[in-house]
This record gives sequence, C-alpha cells and structure tokens, in this order.
Amino acid sequence: MALRVEERWLQNDVPDPVFTGMVEDFKSFDEVMKTWSEKLELFVHGVHELTSGVQSLSEGLAEELKRQDRMFISEGCRLREAAQQIARRDAPHSVIAKFNRNVEFNMATPLKDHLENHEQLRQQLEKRELCLTALKDALQQVELCEGLTEADLRKRLAQDEFRASKVTFNKLNRHIFEWLYVLEEHRGDIMDSCLQTLKYLQYDFFSSAAHAVSNVLPEQMSFRPMTDMLPECLQAQVEEKLNLSEDIEAADAREIFVQRLLQRLVSENKDRPGAPALSTPATQVDPLSLSCLLSHGFEEGPARRALRKTMNDTQAAMEWLLAGEPTTRSSEGGPLR
Repeated sequence: MALRVEERWLQNDVPDPVFTGMVEDFKSFDEVMKTWSEKLELFVHGVHELTSGVQSLSEGLAEELKRQDRMFISEGCRLREAAQQIARRDAPHSVIAKFNRNVEFNMATPLKDHLENHEQLRQQLEKRELCLTALKDALQQVELCEGLTEADLRKRLAQDEFRASKVTFNKLNRHIFEWLYVLEEHRGDIMDSCLQTLKYLQYDFFSSAAHAVSNVLPEQMSFRPMTDMLPECLQAQVEEKLNLSEDIEAADAREIFVQRLLQRLVSENKDRPGAPALSTPATQVDPLSLSCLLSHGFEEGPARRALRKTMNDTQAAMEWLLAGEPTTRSSEGGPLR
C-alpha cells in the first residue's frame, strides 16, 4: 500500500491526502500527550504542596496545643502522626510516597516513553522528506537519460541511484506508515487508559489520606459546631451574666460563681483518664445554647423551657420554638454537637 502511494506521489508530484491526514492526526495526538504530561506535573506539584500544608498545619497545632491544656496534648500528637502518615516522603508506606511511586510507574514513565517515541517518529518523518527529495531527484535523472542506450554509463548510474534511493525510501516509509497506522488505531485506547489511570490515582491518594485522618477522629462526633460559638452567641451570654449579677447580693454571686466553677471542673474531669469522679449537679440549661437561641431573637423564658425539653439540643430547641411543640428526637440522634 505504501509503495503504491509513493508511486502516485512521484507521478503527480502532490502529497497523498490519506498519508497527510495520518501525519496531521499524529501531530495532534502528540500535542495532547504533551499537554497531559505538563498537567500531570502540575497535579503532582499541587499534591506535594497540599501534603506539605497538612504537615505544617498539624505541626503548628500540636505545638500550640501543648501550651494550652494537658487534655489536648494527646489529640495534637495523634493529629501530627496522621499528618506524617500522609506527608512523610521518606517513609516508604506513607500516602505521598505511595502516590509518587504509582504516578511514576503508571503515568509519568508511560507518558515519557510515548513522547520519546513520538520524537523519534518526527525525526523519521523529517528524514523521510529528505529521502523523498533524493528519490525524486534520482527519478529526474533517469528521465533525462531516457534517450541514451542501455549500455551508456550515465544511464546505468542513474538507474542504480534511483533503485537504491527507492529501496531506502520504501523501507523508511513502510516503517513510518505502520507506526502512524498503529497510533491512529490505538489512540483512543491510550487516551482512555491515561484518563482512567489518573482518576484512580486521584481516588487512591485522597481515600488513603482520608483513612489516615479518620483514625484520629473521635468515636462520636460530640464537639460543638462553630456556628454555636460565634461572637454574637458569646456576647449574649456575657450580657445575660452581667444582667444577672446586678440583681443578686454579693453572697449569692459568690455561691453562683462556685457552682459554675464546679460545673466546669466536672466537665473537664470527664476527659481526663484516672481523674476522681466529681458529683454533678442537676441538669441545667446550657449557657452557650441559651445564648445562641437568644441571639436568634427568642425570649429567654421559652428558650430555657425549650432547652430543658430537648436536653440542651440547640437545633431541636429552635425547631420546638418555631413549631410550638417538642421535636421527637433522641439525645443520641441530634445534630453534630
């Protein structure tokens, strides 16, 4: 097939549209592979920046928590260990080390091999143009010697040169044609393989990193949402305490202060292993929850009743106030606290 194509080229002196189209498709495919290789480098660089940020954040938090309270030291250390499990490049089993190995073996090296092969193919296409020019020149010399006899040395040399040029050109042209044909046939498979492999690499990295962090999460999501800790909620609590202190005697104020201090010590004692148990007072309205409801414009009396009915569940108390009836949710099934 390639021989017949080149014979038409030599006769008509015009490029064959089929072969030209294959060359253009190859150049387009080569540009796509180059773009993917560049984007892969950016993605890997971004992942490294992300892991560095995770490690820097955990290190900073762990150091700061050491200075705040003993109950946070363990949590800070666990968070730092999780970050190191993600971001330590020198640890062979860390998430980033595994990611680097997978990217290098499954994406970077195959893309590099394809691009190197494309570069060789482009060089062969340039060499092919030179061989085609030499073949045309040899054919022209043969045509100029048509009036000479077969025994003429010039005609024999021209014919020998033409045959040698034709063998060289056909050998190179057949090799290039087969490569272009194979690349055009499998171009979709190569691109799909790159795409699916990249998606798997992303999934494997993020899922492994999430698994490392999940190991340091509390068994129950018992923390208070940041929306309940807004300054306006705290301001409402401060104003409530200030207004209360204006209406009570000094002795009563001291008694209330002692009671609040005991409540705080009891709350902190729960999270300290080996600490002696302290007697807890009767369930009372949570000041922060009350402040949050007051900041939303609810009356203090109904807000207190709502919190008592819902066991200090801020969201449930708000729904109770809005609906005028208690919500039927258990204390274990409330929102994230």
